[in-house]
Amino acid sequence: MKHPSRWMLLAWMLSFTLLDQGSKWLAKAYLPSSGSVPIIPGFFQLTLAFNTGAAFSLFKNQPQLLSVFTSLLFGVLLIYALLRTHFAKGERLAMALILGGALGNLIDRLTTGRVTDYFDWVAIHYPVFNVADSFIFMGVVLMITILVKNPTPVPATQPIETHEPPSNA
Repeated sequence: MKHPSRWMLLAWMLSFTLLDQGSKWLAKAYLPSSGSVPIIPGFFQLTLAFNTGAAFSLFKNQPQLLSVFTSLLFGVLLIYALLRTHFAKGERLAMALILGGALGNLIDRLTTGRVTDYFDWVAIHYPVFNVADSFIFMGVVLMITILVKNPTPVPATQPIETHEPPSNA
């Protein structure tokens, strides 16, 4: 890897993964195994939960299939990100957030067969989630924002339409 941006992407990805794994370690070490710790009563609390499925507990009865699929998807995204030679402003950070969060949850799946969750928005009845999920969400939102603001340019081989009248040369 000669290009420094690839090293930066990997450094950010690993940093996000370490933040996620550290937060999960703290959650398992200090949160009660049953019940919740209110942070803002009736609105937000910390609740230790374990998810054997994907987002919103999808595929919870197929943890091996989910682990294989997640590993393959992570590998494809990582190779794609490392082979890229140009990133739009913020795109490298978005990829690192997505990859770091995905790797954090993948580590859980491969080591324990389940993902540790603990953020619990009681007021909106949202499923319990974790730092990795937050990183993935932020990365996807950032990537969509970048793609909307910087659409793919028209290839040079296609003529660009103009509204100017043809010249009489």
